[in-house]
Amino acid sequence: MRKKALSFLFAGVFLHAAPVSFDYELDAYYSNVSAFLSLNPDRNITDATGFSETQIYSHLLKKSLSPNIFLIEASFHPMAWGGVWYRKHYPQKYTKTSINDFNIVKALSAGWEEPYSLSFFIGRMLLFRKKESSHIGKNRAYLGVLLSIGDKSIKDNLSYKDHWYNIEYKLKGTRDLLKKDLDWSFRTGYRHHTKKEFVNTLYIGARRSSIDYDKPLWSLRYNSAFDVMLECDDIYFNLTKAQLLLEKKWPLKCYDTTFGLGIGYLYYSGSRYRGDLKEEGVDKHQLILRPNLTW
Repeated sequence: MRKKALSFLFAGVFLHAAPVSFDYELDAYYSNVSAFLSLNPDRNITDATGFSETQIYSHLLKKSLSPNIFLIEASFHPMAWGGVWYRKHYPQKYTKTSINDFNIVKALSAGWEEPYSLSFFIGRMLLFRKKESSHIGKNRAYLGVLLSIGDKSIKDNLSYKDHWYNIEYKLKGTRDLLKKDLDWSFRTGYRHHTKKEFVNTLYIGARRSSIDYDKPLWSLRYNSAFDVMLECDDIYFNLTKAQLLLEKKWPLKCYDTTFGLGIGYLYYSGSRYRGDLKEEGVDKHQLILRPNLTW
């Protein structure tokens, strides 16, 4: 019955919403393809190219009860999937990548807990139009409710059958300009698992990334990023996860390319898993290494 209701809901949105636009993003950690359905086909979505960052947040908050977009996104997490694949097919080599308690494969893929997901978003959206191009791409800002679903969860580069869903309230945006890139995400939500060994959690997170091709390569203010998240169980509100990632970016103007290297810390408490997963032991302290290349 629930599946039929969701089917009718999404079918109604597709039938009544127009126009529809598509976009995609390729990234070593988060690649996706998206479909945007306008809920106000007779009105143009606001062009916020001249808005300051504060004005963007203010506009979205004021208009948050008047959604203008429905978004469907299918995402794939290459590094997370790669860690699972490598441990499954090359278990001996995987073991050899460990030095004491440090495993290089786990460090490179840490922080992503599912290999893929399907997401549905409804909320307010702004556009940032480029003068040199009519293509919008990822130049958008959003505020609204996001529902994500999947059927696998990852722990220690092992994949488990687990029908999970996330529901969160999210503020997200990207301004991809000719000489500057700015990316941000602030979210709070709830994650539910059907596999009982995974504890259901509440979480809050923030991420911000800045690139400026006109600033010095070693500038920390203009060419860097941070990502922080706190998570607790939904019954006793005990801390289950804490994550902090700091990233330095080196923009190469002549190639329109940016190399980034993130180093972070991931903490898992003993109350994050139950049953057999808890008995396996929990990596309470995990180093994160996240090299990346964007263009």
